[in-house]
Amino acid sequence: MAGRLSPPRDPVTFTLDGERIVAERGEPVAAALVAAGKSTLARSPKFHRPRGPACMRAACDGCLARVNGAPNVMTCMVPAEEGLEVTTQNSLGSREVDLLRVTDWFFPDGMNHHELFAGIPGAQAAVLAFAGRVAGLGQLPDVGRATTPSARRQVEVLVVGGGPAGMAAATAAASRGLRVEVVDDALTPGGGARGLGVASGSALAAVRDGFDRAVAEGRVRMRSRTIAAGVFGRDVIVVEPDGGGRAEVLEPRALIIAAGAHDGGVPFENNDSPGVMSARAACLLVASGVSPGDSVVLLVPPGAPRDPRELTFGDAFERVMRTPPGGGPPPRVTRVEEVVAAKGSSGLRAVVVRSGGEERSLPADALLVDAVRAPAYELCEQAGATLTHGPAGYAPVVDRGRIAEATWAIGEVTGAPLIVEEFVRAAAEIAEQLASPVA
Repeated sequence: MAGRLSPPRDPVTFTLDGERIVAERGEPVAAALVAAGKSTLARSPKFHRPRGPACMRAACDGCLARVNGAPNVMTCMVPAEEGLEVTTQNSLGSREVDLLRVTDWFFPDGMNHHELFAGIPGAQAAVLAFAGRVAGLGQLPDVGRATTPSARRQVEVLVVGGGPAGMAAATAAASRGLRVEVVDDALTPGGGARGLGVASGSALAAVRDGFDRAVAEGRVRMRSRTIAAGVFGRDVIVVEPDGGGRAEVLEPRALIIAAGAHDGGVPFENNDSPGVMSARAACLLVASGVSPGDSVVLLVPPGAPRDPRELTFGDAFERVMRTPPGGGPPPRVTRVEEVVAAKGSSGLRAVVVRSGGEERSLPADALLVDAVRAPAYELCEQAGATLTHGPAGYAPVVDRGRIAEATWAIGEVTGAPLIVEEFVRAAAEIAEQLASPVA
């Protein structure tokens, strides 16, 4: 089962539904909950099926909870602090036993609650009341949030994304004497590549060291836990959840989008059950000192186009967990190419796999999906980029990194594989254009 690879060095205590949880100060709350064996954190709307952390990067709904009275908080983006109060939501009963799950059992083929018992006096009103109860996502906040004033200001170079591509772009631009600001929604810089750890070699470490120096010297301003909410013409809307939802309208002279990529999915029965997560999410858990499980099935679909130079998260997980941090026993990892179903009601118990036309069941408490990731192209499209479609999905058309007027893209968002050395080269090319008078 999931657990800590080593005891917390700076422990804090928060509560989940009144139960005390010990965590490492500053680690994602979702990681601490997984370490404590709380794999079921949320419920799906309408059918109330159990959900657990699947991405660890605020791209799924598996870790939604009420935090300090605020509903629908992605706990993978909340740092663990002393006295934090986390409460499960959207359930009737307990976190593990939600009585509203009966809707899933009574309507296994789906339910259109808008037409259920329509036109039957009395029955329709009752069904609508029930539908309103099952379909919500938590109650309103305990305390209303005051309106915060927004501000508008100009920025010389704005980089969206604090992963290896964004860090390389920011450092290269700063080395040309440009004033750079980086916004990223994660708790700390590094993006999903933080999960690659020691398995990534020296290139990522060099990028991180150069970026940290630029930040320490004041040549780059790093804003973690800050969301780039949208691009409207030349304006970029950014929001700070920690600042009471304070929004800013930034007017960058140059915009560099390094939004990375979305985890790839694979269709199989119960592929959204607790215990099923991306290989990148598992690596991010390990980076927080948490093991996703003792019996791990690693799904790597065949035929996916991959650059042989790219270190995948599945490979990284296997390498790091051969000798787990903390010195504990390594998990049993079974690599497969096809999964038929995940088994378990509130937690993963087994995985049905197919090989050579035959099916067999493997005991497992974690299923990691290492599918091809899809570029997170949304901000690029908003900025005016032309899109093209390839095997991994939509991606912006780039010309020496440029995707639109005064706008560039770098890294996985362009459809490029996660090869840090290539990001550094692309960052230098973009910085050269930024420093040119005609840029």
